Amino acid sequence: MAANPPVIEKGTLLKWALSLAVPLIVYFALPVDGTTVTKPMAMFLAITAWAVTVWATDIINEIAVGLALPVLYIVFCGVKQQVVYTPWLSEVPIIVIGGFALGKILQDTGLGKRIGLTCVRAMGGSFIGALWGLTLAVFIVAPLVPAVMGKAAIFCAIAISLCEALDFKEKSREATAVVLAACLAVMSTKVCYLTGGADNVLGMGLIEKITNTKTTWMEYAYHNFLPGTLYTIMSLVLVTLLLPSKVDSKTLQPVLEAKLKEMGPVTREQKTAAVLMLLTLVLLATDKLHGVAAGLVLILVTFAAFLPGVNLLNGARFGKINFAPLFFVMGCMTIGSAGGALKVTEWVANGLLPYFHDMSSSYASATAYVFGVAVNFLLTPLAAVTTMTSPLTELGVKLGMDPRMLYYSFAYGLDNIIFPYEYAVPLYFFSTGYIVFKDFIKVMAVRMVLAGVFIAFVAIPYWKFVL
Repeated sequence: MAANPPVIEKGTLLKWALSLAVPLIVYFALPVDGTTVTKPMAMFLAITAWAVTVWATDIINEIAVGLALPVLYIVFCGVKQQVVYTPWLSEVPIIVIGGFALGKILQDTGLGKRIGLTCVRAMGGSFIGALWGLTLAVFIVAPLVPAVMGKAAIFCAIAISLCEALDFKEKSREATAVVLAACLAVMSTKVCYLTGGADNVLGMGLIEKITNTKTTWMEYAYHNFLPGTLYTIMSLVLVTLLLPSKVDSKTLQPVLEAKLKEMGPVTREQKTAAVLMLLTLVLLATDKLHGVAAGLVLILVTFAAFLPGVNLLNGARFGKINFAPLFFVMGCMTIGSAGGALKVTEWVANGLLPYFHDMSSSYASATAYVFGVAVNFLLTPLAAVTTMTSPLTELGVKLGMDPRMLYYSFAYGLDNIIFPYEYAVPLYFFSTGYIVFKDFIKVMAVRMVLAGVFIAFVAIPYWKFVL
């Protein structure tokens, strides 16, 4: 007797229909004239819309989509292969590889679990206290480690170890909150310091070339530490409100003490791993002195873990690391390289920048925030800063205002995303499989709106006062 064919649910059929309809609508809605908007540009935007829709509906594995994206851009948009695969020559893949290896060390030695449990206990043993403890740790490290992906690798590993220690299953409400809180802490604190991320340094450098001024580290902190701190607190409060946990301190405290007792005294492996972790932090924090990039540091630390006397990694342990998410991350990054090659960036800039003219400094700065949010859908923050900072600075000079206000607002816009693919940091955290996609979008969408309100009524008045 023949087996019955599998029944496809109506919801699944609707998702497939949506994944086909959205890119078609995007393609035919664009004003393709062969000059301003070419067919390859329209095809690029349609393919990107398809990928976003598929990720949102979860009808195809995200890694498979990441593998397909560069091929689709080559075949249907005519982008050269060496351009599409340029992200593989960047620092991101080695940071991901080194970060995953670091996570394996923290996991297998139990050091990550011990750090996570100690962090929770230090903040009173409550679930919300654990989130505040993680955020505080990131805040302390933020100015010391200029590479934002280096911070992401460290704190993502600690967040996952905390979930494992407290038996928070992947994609549970609690696991989503812990990993997302760590992600937002890394993202939000970046704007507080000039050394918070490479894009900050690049953006201020571009401004200085045009205005012939110099913004010192302390001056940048004077402009951004206070609003950045409030912004970080707002981001964490959102996670606690939108992803409330049913785990209370009375339930968590006995589990916490039992887990710590289970672990026993600190082992030799954990001490060795702690030294290696400290060495990693020192090397990441002093990259300006030794000139070794964050990705190379993580690879060198991974190598050191194999050495005799260290023995934190071996062939068997390394072979068990799941590197599949790397292809998702790198596939997503091809969106920026392909979009730039097809001049989609220039089209977006030419379409949006004219709206700034004849605006007051406050309105122009608020618009810069919206501009940053919009550009994020097509470019990575680093690419957006490289492409858009100079035009924004020139515009600020023409408007007779301090162009740093425009840049600061723009930087906050770049920090606010809805989909993980828009920025390498949330992409890295999301690729762990611990975050529920719909919860991610919910938190990030609300954060985007509130951040706009924050910029308009808190940050801009403050910048007008100090600049």
